[in-house]
Amino acid sequence: MPDQIQASAGAPRVSSTETTGTHPSRRKFIISTGAAAVLGGHAPGVLAQSKAPLKLGALNSYSKVFAALGNANLNGMNLYLEENGGSFAGRKVEIIKEDDEINPQVGLQKLKKLVEGDKCDLVTGIQASNVAMAAVEYFRQSKAFYLCSGAGVTALSYVKVPYFFRCSLSARTLNTTMGDWYYDNVGKEAVFISSDFTPGYTTRDEFKNAFAPRGGKITKEIFAPLGNNDFSAYLADIRNIAPAGVYGFFAGTDAVRFVKQYAEYGIKAKSRLCGPGFIADSDTLPAQGKDALGIVNTLHYADTLDNPANVKFVAGYLAKYKEYPSVYAEYGYVAARLLNEALKAVDGNTQDKDKLRAALLAVRIDAPRGPFSFDPNTQGPIHNIYIREVAEVNGRITNKVIHTIPNVREPATMPT
Repeated sequence: MPDQIQASAGAPRVSSTETTGTHPSRRKFIISTGAAAVLGGHAPGVLAQSKAPLKLGALNSYSKVFAALGNANLNGMNLYLEENGGSFAGRKVEIIKEDDEINPQVGLQKLKKLVEGDKCDLVTGIQASNVAMAAVEYFRQSKAFYLCSGAGVTALSYVKVPYFFRCSLSARTLNTTMGDWYYDNVGKEAVFISSDFTPGYTTRDEFKNAFAPRGGKITKEIFAPLGNNDFSAYLADIRNIAPAGVYGFFAGTDAVRFVKQYAEYGIKAKSRLCGPGFIADSDTLPAQGKDALGIVNTLHYADTLDNPANVKFVAGYLAKYKEYPSVYAEYGYVAARLLNEALKAVDGNTQDKDKLRAALLAVRIDAPRGPFSFDPNTQGPIHNIYIREVAEVNGRITNKVIHTIPNVREPATMPT
């Protein structure tokens, strides 16, 4: 992903600056536009605030194993901003980018910088679930407004923080859906394998919660180090067990390595590989190639969805970045659109957080993923979940949708 995004002719100017000091280097993406629209009927202070540039903190993983994920998210936001003149509700937007390095301590430090130092009006991002969970108490105490456009850990849906929203997904909806599909279509036994971090354990539990009550059994659980290069020992074990299927959770470069080595070990033909969609999506498929063919996975998005919003999104992303969008790019694009729609409803005012919260809860859009709204109980998404299969479509390795579960939302209370 490019560090500096170049604007096309006639598009908003994009510039960047590097700063050094006590904080690690950071890059500010300033999207400028024409004069903000003049708003009437406001007190002078609100009018001034509504016309001032809007600072949007983009805290995400821009390095290490999740680098492609965080950068795709930022690309999606910048694409939407470019399509809309670089502004939300008439306020030009300055995106301040900070890298959490997939480290909760670093993430919290950067978050405090964005909120207290940079005085950001809103914060988005955080792909790493361990960082997002570590930030919950800070959001509760600081009352900073946050739209999570990344982390999928289920617990985030039940934090009950008024200004804490999520537009990405809850992994529970993916894993329980696949638990049922796997039992009906793959087998009654499975080997589970994942990166050794919190989302891996919750993925196992959520898959099992749907799979086990129907009589399904996980015969082996394997957790490999995050950033692992060699899966040979684990794959030898799987090959000896020879299950009907394997349920795996990997993302980023880990997903690339695992899928390729899974095929190289000759397991693919005997044990069907399944998992949440991050194991085989647009960010990994170019490197995985034909080794990924046949993987069945669940996600709320596929770049092959044939709806007007997605056709526009894919065409715009391809034109700007010369690659197909991943789900992480869709996260950023949708986050930007949701914020713009809510801010338009309050004339760009971010000072009255209760009104902004009510406006965000009221937003209904046709997103690239399909119909989207917020669940008032969890402040997370209500959207479709798709069963996808990796296939060759018009000469390209991608995911085709083989089944749709519409308007999926989480339970109102945390499942036990």
